[in-house]
Amino acid sequence: MKENQKGIGFNGESSKENIFLIDYLAATFRKVYRVSDIFVLIGMHESDFTELPGFYGYAERLHYGGISIHYNGHADNMGVCLEMTGKGCRTFETLGNGDWKKIAQLLIKEQDKTTNITRLDVAYDDHKGVLDIDKIAKNTRKRWYSARAEAWEVTYSSKGTSCYIGSKKSETLIRFYDKAAEQGLDDGSHWVRCELQLRRERAFNFLKEMHEKPVGTVFSGVLNNYLRFVKPSAGDSNKRRWETEEWWEAFVASVEVIQITTKKEIDYNMGKLHSYVIEQAGNCIATYIACVGEDNFKEIMNEKRKLKPHQHEIIRRFRAYRELQGDLDEMRVMADYV
Repeated sequence: MKENQKGIGFNGESSKENIFLIDYLAATFRKVYRVSDIFVLIGMHESDFTELPGFYGYAERLHYGGISIHYNGHADNMGVCLEMTGKGCRTFETLGNGDWKKIAQLLIKEQDKTTNITRLDVAYDDHKGVLDIDKIAKNTRKRWYSARAEAWEVTYSSKGTSCYIGSKKSETLIRFYDKAAEQGLDDGSHWVRCELQLRRERAFNFLKEMHEKPVGTVFSGVLNNYLRFVKPSAGDSNKRRWETEEWWEAFVASVEVIQITTKKEIDYNMGKLHSYVIEQAGNCIATYIACVGEDNFKEIMNEKRKLKPHQHEIIRRFRAYRELQGDLDEMRVMADYV
């Protein structure tokens, strides 16, 4: 797992290259009882997280930006569960240490001893038109494919077209969907996602192989083992003998050379900052200032708070904006004078 490219900037501007992303991870650390150990692992601070009710048999959890740390399980051997949704993976890459290799090494080394991988989603994002979601949907509906799984599903909605090969509860599910439509993009851009949802042993095997080989090689290996879109052959009911679609062969071959990408895209701006400070925390801040006074409040904030990179970035942008506004005001005065 040597690849670690930066595929996206602070604002979320995609490089429009075809990329791989880890888009979901759930793992249990059975001999880890201190939540602080998980924060060291992901490179984040407990003070940023909010306390919420737990799931999966845990009484409590800490949550921030799609990352949940579940703890205080009903059994002594449950340890701590780390769960990162797609948003959580991006938060980890942007505000945490983003070190997938470190997590992978620990999970591989301690699998079945002290750790257990519940689920791993690996996504391939096609921005160059390699995948045609309409063609995939047609082949899926007509059953023009050979697969190890029996279950399939095609859905059409305002969020675009989605295709599923395999059961949503099985250890291997292959999912295709129109990511551009899901994100509400109307600029004509092409963005189709092919995603592997892997559970338990399948997730562990993928992570182990990804640690030893390029992720594209591992991803294409899973596709070749589980799915093949084919051309129907009249008079032959055995789809295993049907010829493979050229576009599918081209897709599987193309993914082998793609590397894993660290995709940083936290949507943090002045509007959200204002909304949180005024609408959510405004009453608490006003009450505290009324008690200690504005000067003491400023002194306490300057001493106790350590800003994070994304917060420094919004300050930099705001100051640059104010400076630009000052230049524009000066230009207007000069124009009026002239």
